[in-house]
Amino acid sequence: MKYTLCCIFVMFVCGIASFGQDIHFTQYYATPLVFNPAATGFFDEDLRLSNNYRTQWSAVGVPYQTVSVSVDAPIRFRGKSGLGVGFMFLHDKSGGTKLTANKFMLSLSYLLNINKKNQISVGLQGGYVNKYFTLDGITLPSQYNPDTGLFDDNLPNNVTDMDMSLGYFDMHAGVSYRGKFQKVEPLVSLSVLHLNSPKETYCNTNSKLTPRMLLSGGVRILCAKSWSVIPHILTTFNKKTEEMLFGALAEREIPTKIITSVFFGASGRTSFSNFDAAMLTAGLTFYGITVGASYDINLSKLMQATNSRGAFEISLIYKLKFARKNYITLPCDRF
Repeated sequence: MKYTLCCIFVMFVCGIASFGQDIHFTQYYATPLVFNPAATGFFDEDLRLSNNYRTQWSAVGVPYQTVSVSVDAPIRFRGKSGLGVGFMFLHDKSGGTKLTANKFMLSLSYLLNINKKNQISVGLQGGYVNKYFTLDGITLPSQYNPDTGLFDDNLPNNVTDMDMSLGYFDMHAGVSYRGKFQKVEPLVSLSVLHLNSPKETYCNTNSKLTPRMLLSGGVRILCAKSWSVIPHILTTFNKKTEEMLFGALAEREIPTKIITSVFFGASGRTSFSNFDAAMLTAGLTFYGITVGASYDINLSKLMQATNSRGAFEISLIYKLKFARKNYITLPCDRF
């Protein structure tokens, strides 16, 4: 009976995890190291700082909150190659059990300039993942009091032989390509998460995370009068589940010293069987800092409970380009 109850509770926790713990970012392009290690150092500047914050499902109970922070930089060699190094931290808390995940990941990539118009990056990421939850404020079937017809959290929950926390080593790999062809700049990437199929279980079972594949693509189309249009798509596959995020941004360059560009757009998230949400995004770039804000409008079957209220997300990317001095040498005679 105790083992059965434990299994039921694990299914409950996993249900929460599958519903909210599977990390979603509407502005996934602003969290490059979360989805593909090949994005490490894959940019023109010298250093990049990224930060995303997302909160969702506050309309149906305890909100789910996700924060990611990353820093990465390219190490350029003479010639056509270089390395990208980076670090990523992700914190996620969801549900009434306060199911929490902390991920500490190191990234390394190899950057290859095929020519002036084509670049390829191959990346590998590894690190430690810690997850834990609490039963504080949670009532289980064994805590039902037939005398009152209510659940009583003072009664024993009969949950035994179960760990409240777990940890494991996780590994990801990916490849990215980008090009520049006059007014068209494509970017395509493929990554595989949980490459080592780590064991993830709170009970004495052999539950493992199966590899998860992500394929994303986008293209910046330079238009007239300083406008650019950026259609993009992200698809993810894991066993028999799939998800797709698609949309477009419009960006306008502004020739000022403070604000250099503004952008806005719309996108949607769906699977083959259910349309989940429609998202609106807007932002600007000032002093090298790009700030974006988005809101998810819930359109799934849960919309009756949420009143279409979904998630709010804000992103921040700061790219630095270090000044390089041009040294002038003068001949000096030896005496």
